[in-house]
Amino acid sequence: MRKYKHILAVVEPGNEHQSALTRALEISGLAPDTRITVMIAMYDFSTELTSVLDVQTQLDLKNRLMATHEQMIEETMSRLNAKNADLECKVVWQRNVTRAIVDEINSSDYDLLIKDVDDHEITKELLFTTLDWKLLRYSPIPVIITKEHKWESGANILVAVNFDDQDEHEQRLMNLRLLRHAQQLATIIKGNIHLINAAEPISPSTLVEIPGFSPDLYTEAVYNHNHNKLTAFAGKHRIPQEYCHICVGRADDVIHHKVRELNATALLIGSSARKGLAGTVVGNVCEQITDEVDCDIMVISKNIR
Repeated sequence: MRKYKHILAVVEPGNEHQSALTRALEISGLAPDTRITVMIAMYDFSTELTSVLDVQTQLDLKNRLMATHEQMIEETMSRLNAKNADLECKVVWQRNVTRAIVDEINSSDYDLLIKDVDDHEITKELLFTTLDWKLLRYSPIPVIITKEHKWESGANILVAVNFDDQDEHEQRLMNLRLLRHAQQLATIIKGNIHLINAAEPISPSTLVEIPGFSPDLYTEAVYNHNHNKLTAFAGKHRIPQEYCHICVGRADDVIHHKVRELNATALLIGSSARKGLAGTVVGNVCEQITDEVDCDIMVISKNIR
């Protein structure tokens, strides 16, 4: 069973609950040798008012702002009774928050990133790549996006496995990575691991034109194929069949529905790290789900180090 040795918890200034730090402390409570680095990435454009402020005044303002945020972290840790944890505080001055976080990850031996969910405006959701979406694509380590709820003992953990990838080796590796991290979370909260797979009823356009082609038969074939794969995977890793769920429908709809039905505490899903215009407009399935489900989401990219 893997254990997290060094967690990077990215906190938001002014956030009362600080779920990311709370999750990091819950995880470290299971392993006394786990280290936590609490980080705030910040920037204030008022320090660039060169026509109004001289260089020394700009520097003094920057230092005061950073000191204020360091004090905020210290007060939060005191409120959460984190005195016995192995904690380090770090305030980074960087206007590009995603770059600051990824640079920090690459600068040390982190093996888990935890961050509070980013509040997305509707217009930005549709037109721009938000901070959470960028982290899901570019983070070289697993990412947990936290929501404001408690981890309850005996809760359900849902793992979205995929059997449709053309690269069977990468697909098998990703499913195994997701399960290993789910097992670690299950150890922490004494939870139950459920597996879910979506059999999407998509009919290839070339087949639709074939005389006698039946979309229903095609969907049934996809369902049977995925059911056999899911059953074999679950049996190999000792997941009870009653904890295996295969549903016909779009992956984001199926997963969202099952999270609500099981009242899942956490969802684990793989990211294809899609880039470009398609990634900006529609995102990956895991990115679409971050705003839809009311539970913590752990995302693992296929480019994980």
